[in-house]
Amino acid sequence: MREVPRRRWFKFSFLVPLIALGTAGCPRQEAPVKQMSRPTRPISDSTVRFHRIVEQDNLKELEAALKNGTDINAPGHIGMTALMLAIAAKDLEKAMLLIRHGADPELTDDFNRTALGHAVEDDFEDGVRFLLSLGVDRGIKPKYPLKKIAYDMPLSDVPMPEALKQVMSEAEWKASIEETQESIRESGQNPTTRPLICEVQSVPVLQLFLRAGDDLNLAPQEVKRKLLGMETGGELRSMQSDYEAHKLPRYGVQNPERMVFPFWKEMIRTGVKAYAAREQFNDPAFRLPGAVWCYDRFGASLTPLEDGRFVQIGGEHEDHYDPDFFIYNDVVIHDGKGNFQIYGYPRDIFPPTDFHTATLCANSIYVVGCLGYVKQRQEGRTPVYRLKLDSWEIEAIETTGDAPGWIHEHHARYEPERNTICITGGQIHVAAEDGNLKMVPNHEQFELDMARFEWRRTE
Repeated sequence: MREVPRRRWFKFSFLVPLIALGTAGCPRQEAPVKQMSRPTRPISDSTVRFHRIVEQDNLKELEAALKNGTDINAPGHIGMTALMLAIAAKDLEKAMLLIRHGADPELTDDFNRTALGHAVEDDFEDGVRFLLSLGVDRGIKPKYPLKKIAYDMPLSDVPMPEALKQVMSEAEWKASIEETQESIRESGQNPTTRPLICEVQSVPVLQLFLRAGDDLNLAPQEVKRKLLGMETGGELRSMQSDYEAHKLPRYGVQNPERMVFPFWKEMIRTGVKAYAAREQFNDPAFRLPGAVWCYDRFGASLTPLEDGRFVQIGGEHEDHYDPDFFIYNDVVIHDGKGNFQIYGYPRDIFPPTDFHTATLCANSIYVVGCLGYVKQRQEGRTPVYRLKLDSWEIEAIETTGDAPGWIHEHHARYEPERNTICITGGQIHVAAEDGNLKMVPNHEQFELDMARFEWRRTE
């Protein structure tokens, strides 16, 4: 059995109660917040008056209030500062005025949200641009220690949605509720950082984070599709015959092989799941063996090129328990305007890959690491492949030195001054006592010398 790289059952159990509460998909998630216990910190009358001016009055009245010596950084309701309120109100002039008078943009509210976090949450492009210009933390290295959060979400009485009664028992539903509640408590007591690019809601805000140096692959899938000029959802315009002819994944026979299949193109255009395609073409999952080709994937990489194109590599659809589970080895080149080309590769030249990194270096993209199928994994070996941008040919790169091992879900960056690819984070497969491979966190930093293709550990 293949290990699950991300706790998808946890994600499912966490979302179910929120769906039942009617709050899933709500950008600010107001309903859950109302059920969270808050600090009993007293808020002075002067802070309440000052925050009311920020929210309701004009710029001149705010200027006058600032001359009275008020504590500009005093926390108010749920720990929000005056700057956060100005950002939430999408009032850039007030935000700039508050910064000039000493507002600290790195402070956090009771839920560890900074002013930039509020700007992202409200899709306030001008606010994001302004705060990024100040060099504030982007959810990577907070200036101040994270605060513990005492979540109190009474979910025990939430009824099971009708849609789930056919797929799980009442006991399973209650177990899911209990697991969710415990996970929420744990997350509150052990808060972690999360890059804010993960939460962007629009292409203009995404582009601001990309210019700041953040990783495109961390952005939400729907925003990345908009960046590529793609639709999301809708009915497939393929013929039944196209579906039957090309519904199954296949590897290329050449390096590369152009894949021109109408059904595949429609799956990319709409981004629908394999299950939705089966439903449309009346093809039950267990009627015939074999996964349905799908472009809705985990662990694919998306690399922007200097000429405005984007290259997506591999990825997996669903997981081992799903009939449409499959790990891909294809390459899709997008022009950013909704047009694309699909290339396939022989499996022995370029094995299926997911949760790898894809780093642009000179005229090539270097694919490092992956999770892959269980039988692919080799302790101590780090797979490295080079995708040539002039021909789209892929070749394996033999490396030497002290490699990370079979690593996935890591981060990579190219350092041109040293001509190295630096690898941090992720999970590494190592031998367990029973002889099988197990995943352990990678706490070290590695770099690959691109001149000699030699690995070494760095401090």
